[in-house]
Formats: sequence, structure tokens, C-alpha cells
Amino acid sequence: MLYAILHILGRPLFKILFNLTKIGTGNLPETGGFIAAPNHRSWLDIPVVGAVLPRKMYSMSKKELYLKRTIVNTLYIHLGAIPIDRDSPGHESLRRAIEVTKNGNPLLMFPEGTRSKDNTLGEGKKGVVYIANDAKVPIIPMGIVGTEKVLPKDAKMLKPSHIVVVIGKPFYPWEIFNPKDKDFYDKATGFLMKEIAQCITKADELL
Repeated sequence: MLYAILHILGRPLFKILFNLTKIGTGNLPETGGFIAAPNHRSWLDIPVVGAVLPRKMYSMSKKELYLKRTIVNTLYIHLGAIPIDRDSPGHESLRRAIEVTKNGNPLLMFPEGTRSKDNTLGEGKKGVVYIANDAKVPIIPMGIVGTEKVLPKDAKMLKPSHIVVVIGKPFYPWEIFNPKDKDFYDKATGFLMKEIAQCITKADELL
């Protein structure tokens, strides 16, 4: 119920306050699980993706959210955050993420694993491909620009700025690369990061 209320209120607010522009919404599956995989520049990326997706999403979030019970952290937890240790991802976190997508829910994962310090696209981690391959769900590459201006790192106040989200076409890693190859996860992750980079370029052109 809380997610539904915030989703209804959040979508028009993002449009009014930040002129949120969404490109490629037709690439989002209407049913079934999938992994939304955008770049990560700001804490605001999480609610922005939530406003873009038409259905309730879950998200992989650093375990520190559960250690520092601020109002914002508590809100994220109640909105479907799944804790994960970025230095040593546990089987329970991965099992929960796989279960969520197998049950037909969207899952937000940032392939970079953390926010970019200089707004450039960092190296991708293999977790997104691992979960997608195990759950047999598509990956949706996404590019987000503008959130780093609205809420820069360590900022306490929101600043007016245009936000653009470009949603790429879904892909199934095992249909492009052979899962039996020892470098399957490296190749599929590299492909994902190139797709995200293309989405960012398109988003920059509209900013």
C-alpha cells in the first residue's frame, strides 16, 4: 500500500519538479520478472527508476541501510530493499533476488555496485548477469542523467534540474553468449555496460 501511494504521488511530482523525461518505456515487459540495470550517479536514481517502472520494484541495497536506521533508509527497506554486502555478497541475498524475479517482479540492480564519483560509467560487476541467468529473466539496460545535478553526493537539498531516463531493449545473456564458456559472465557483463553507455549517450542528447 505504501509503495502504491508513493508511486502514484511520485510520478507526477518528478514530472513537475524535474521535468522527468522517459524514453523507451515500451521496452519494459508488462508481465514477468526482469532486472532494471541503470548507471548510478545519485541516491535519487532509486526513486527515479521506481517512478519510471509501471510495477512495484525490488532493489539490491547495501547492507548499511539496515545498520543506520534513518527515515530515508527505513523507507527504502519498506519499499522492497534487499540487503547485500558489496564486499562479500552472501548466498541469502542472491537467493532472495533470484526468488523475487522468478516470482515475476522487477528488480533494480546497479551493475557498477556503487555511485560514480565522477559521473562516468564504472566497471560492471557480474551479479546482474548471474541473477538474470539463474532466474531466466531479461536484463533492461538504462541510462539516467540529471540526478547527479538534482542531488549530488553529500548534498542535503534538492536542486532544480532536468532528469532524463533512456530505457534500452531487453536482452537475455544466454541467447547472446554461451553460458558454458568460462568467460560467459565477463562477456555478458561487458555487453550490458556497452548497452548502458549507449543509453547514457542518448539521455545526454536530450538533457
